[in-house]
Amino acid sequence: MKERLDAFLRAEHLTPASFAEKMGIQRSGVSHLLSGRSKPGFEFFEKFLKNYPTINIEWLISGRGKMYKELSMPPLFPDKAFVTKEATPDETVTESYAEQEPEELPAPPSFHEKDSQHVEKVMILYADGTFSDYVRR
Repeated sequence: MKERLDAFLRAEHLTPASFAEKMGIQRSGVSHLLSGRSKPGFEFFEKFLKNYPTINIEWLISGRGKMYKELSMPPLFPDKAFVTKEATPDETVTESYAEQEPEELPAPPSFHEKDSQHVEKVMILYADGTFSDYVRR
């Protein structure tokens, strides 16, 4: 445990004192953990997860797995949104949107713009060098 706690402090660029302050525990408690003099209890792990939610607690306790949780995000463009054109040897492969009905999107959240600021133009740049622009009318 002490080796993993030390590795975590190095990965986060924390001193034992700054870690103790953020965790809300005494500096001597962190010193005792790092020296192996004492073992952490439930309250320590609870505070640890509250302050560092991306830590893989199984790694911290047992050393199994990676230090941080694997965060998953949904893909920005689902695979079904694109159709790949088969290329002949002298052509390059291009991707285009499939012929489908556009999905109705929910209304954007409302917000208060400053009186002197408003969106005039939005540009979308595509990987093939083309672009689309939308101008406020």
